[in-house]
Amino acid sequence: MSRTIAAFASVLVVVATTAVTARQQNDGQVAQEDQVVSIKNGSALERLIQEVQAHDMSRVAAAAAPALAAPGQRRRGIDIQPWLRAQYFRNHPEARVLAVAGAPDPTGGLPLALESLQAWMLRHQDTLLPDAAPQPAPAVKAAVGKNTRVSGNNTTPMSESDIRINIGNPNQVISASNNIGQSHQAQFFSADGGATWRQTTLPLLSSDSLHSDPTVGWTSDGTAWATTIGISASTTVLQMRSYRSRDGGRTWTFDATFSGQQTSADKQMMWVDRSSASPFQDNIYVIWHNNRPAFVNRRDSTGWHVPIQVSGAETTGTAIGSDITTNAAGEVFAVWPDTGSQNLFFVKSINGGANYTGPVVIARTFASFQIGVPSFANRSLLVGVSIAAFRNATRNDVYVAWADLSGEAGCNSPFDEPGSDINSPCRSRIWFTRSIDGGANWEVARQVNPSPGRSDQFNQKIAVDPQSGVLGIIYYGTGTGAARRKTDVFFQASANNGTTWSAPTKVTTATTDETTRNADLGNQYGDYNGLTVARGVFLPCWTDRRDNRAESIYTARITVTAGAAGAPMINIAGQYEEPAKKQPAAAGAGSDRE
Repeated sequence: MSRTIAAFASVLVVVATTAVTARQQNDGQVAQEDQVVSIKNGSALERLIQEVQAHDMSRVAAAAAPALAAPGQRRRGIDIQPWLRAQYFRNHPEARVLAVAGAPDPTGGLPLALESLQAWMLRHQDTLLPDAAPQPAPAVKAAVGKNTRVSGNNTTPMSESDIRINIGNPNQVISASNNIGQSHQAQFFSADGGATWRQTTLPLLSSDSLHSDPTVGWTSDGTAWATTIGISASTTVLQMRSYRSRDGGRTWTFDATFSGQQTSADKQMMWVDRSSASPFQDNIYVIWHNNRPAFVNRRDSTGWHVPIQVSGAETTGTAIGSDITTNAAGEVFAVWPDTGSQNLFFVKSINGGANYTGPVVIARTFASFQIGVPSFANRSLLVGVSIAAFRNATRNDVYVAWADLSGEAGCNSPFDEPGSDINSPCRSRIWFTRSIDGGANWEVARQVNPSPGRSDQFNQKIAVDPQSGVLGIIYYGTGTGAARRKTDVFFQASANNGTTWSAPTKVTTATTDETTRNADLGNQYGDYNGLTVARGVFLPCWTDRRDNRAESIYTARITVTAGAAGAPMINIAGQYEEPAKKQPAAAGAGSDRE
C-alpha cells in the first residue's frame, strides 16, 4: 500500500484537525493536548472522503506532494488534510499541474481559504450543502465602553474582519467577519458612529456552502457593499461574490459574481472610490489571486467588468495577500507580495481601472507567504500588504505596510521564523514604505515600531484621513517571554505623511491568548484586521478573545489631533496619550531593503 493510500485509510478512522496541537500556558510551562475530531459514520463528509479515496490515486498522489522547500528546510504551507487537498486538485486539475510542475511555491497551489473550508466541513459533517435561505443571527446591542464588542454575545467564533465608515454620514458604520460556525458571513451595522451595533448575515447562494474573507464599503448614495468568497464544499469551487444593502446594513441582497468563470479565487480586498473630485467616483475595485496570478475587477455605473490579470511572469509564485486603493484624483493603486521572488509588486491605473501599468518592485520581503510565531498555536501570520493613498495640491503620496521578519542576521529568510519558541531572537515586525510622487519612486523600507524585544507584530492595517491626511496604522503586538503568546492591539499615527510615527498606543484593555486549549485553532486571529477613518476618527476592528469564550470582533474610537510641535496626540475613549518619542525615518532594527 502506498503512503498516500495509507494516509487516506487512516483518515477515515479519525481526523486530527490539521494535526491540531493546542498549547496552554500553565505556570510558565507549555502543556500539549491533541484536539481530535472524529469523522461521523454515515455522514456526508465520510461519504465524500470515501469518494475521494476511490478516485484515481495517481492524481491523489500528485496532489498530496506539492513543491515546497528543499529537503531538511521547513517552510510554511496551506495546512489542510490530504483528503481535502486531493478533492481540491481533483476539481482543479490546472492547479494540480502548477503545483507539481511549476516553480517551488509555499502555497502548494492551494487557496488559503481552504483552511476555513476545512474548519467548516468538520463542523458540518452531515450537510455539505447549505440551506438556501439565510439564517440571520439575532440583533444585539454591544456594550458601550473603551473597547466595544461589535459582534455582541456571539457563541460561535468570529475572526478576520473589515470595517468602513460612511464618509457622507459618519454615524453609519458597517463591519463584517468570518462566521464559519454559521456558514453565512456575519455583517454588523451601527447608526451612532460605532457606539452600538446590531448584526445580520449575508444570504448564501444555493451553490455555496460557506462564506470567507469579508470586505465592506460604501458608495456616495448611501449603499453599503460587501464582498466574500462563496465556497462550495462538495466541489471546492471558490468564487467572488458581491452583495449590497440599501438600508444601512440591515438587509443584504446578492449583486454579482465578479470573478467571472474563475473557480479558485482567494483572498480578495475591496476599495470604493469616494472622492467627489474623482472622475471615477463610486467605482468599486477588488483585487485577489486565482491560482497564482493577481486579478483586479471594477464595478462602475454599468456594473462589473471582466477581471484583468495585473501580474505576469515577474510573479514567480502566488500573488497572495494583496490590497488596492485610490486617491482623490481617482488614480488606482494595487500591490501584492510574491511568494516566489519575495518581491512586493505595484501597479497603477489612471483611467478608472480599465488598464494598469506593468508591475514594478517597491520592496523585498525576508519571509515568504506565512510566518510561524508563538502567539499562533496552529495558524501562521500572513505576509500580506495594506495600502493607502492621499493627494491634494501639495501631496501625492502612496503608503504600503506589511508584516515580515525583522531582517537582521538569523531572522532574514523564510526558514528563520520563531515558530513556537518564545525565546527565539527572530521576530516579526511591521514594515512601511512610501512614494511621494504618486508611485513613481519608493523610499527604502523601514519598521514602524522597531522594538528590540523578543516579541511579534502582525495583522497590520493602514488608513489615511481623506480630510487631514493623517496616517494611522493598527497591528497586534505581543509581550516577551511567556507573554509572547498573548496579544494586544496597538495604534500609531503620523501627522507628517509617514516621515515619523508616534509611539505605540495600546488600544485593547485586555489581552488575547489564542494558544489555550479552547481557542478556535481553525482560524484563530484570521489573516487581517480592519481600519477606517473619517473626519478625524479612526475605527479599527480586530479579533479578540479576552474572556476565553468564542472569538469576537471588537472596535474602539480613536481620534488624532495635533499636539506640541505638531506631534500627533492619540485620544482613545477620552484619554490623551502624548508620544514619548518620534520614530526615526531611517531603516530601523534591520537591514536596508531593495
